[in-house]
Amino acid sequence: MLIVFIIAAVCVSLAVVLNSDWFKIWLGQRAVEADIEVVSVQLKDVSMTTAMVEVEVCAENTNPIGATLDKIEYVIYFEKDGEWVQLGRAERDEDIFIKAGESTCFELENKIDVLSAIVALYQAYKQGGSVDMKVSGTTWVKIWPVTVDIPFERIESVGF
Repeated sequence: MLIVFIIAAVCVSLAVVLNSDWFKIWLGQRAVEADIEVVSVQLKDVSMTTAMVEVEVCAENTNPIGATLDKIEYVIYFEKDGEWVQLGRAERDEDIFIKAGESTCFELENKIDVLSAIVALYQAYKQGGSVDMKVSGTTWVKIWPVTVDIPFERIESVGF
């Protein structure tokens, strides 16, 4: 009977610690060690109604335990006369598991309105064939019971 009581007391103590705010904050600070990087931004296809922009993202899990990319969302902009003009937005809420100490890369496709693409193409024409594009977003990394949002951004000159 004493052994059952000790095991129950340890389980209850463990559940209290794992659900405490202190533990979640501590684990959340460790999750911030994940690194999210936009590797490339490319215009893939232009049709009469839409244009396809492909964004390649790499995520590195520097934590000693596995992590899951719970969700990623971002906005694509192009630079016009010194200001950022939104082209489109995308999100992916499909879980991506990353083992401890490893990284993974994946591609996200974003359909944008052809009128926005035409304005970006015209801006590229005015600037000699390329335009600066910015991808700005957030990914939510889940490490066990804690989810931490990690912002990312990349500006790249894209040729058309």
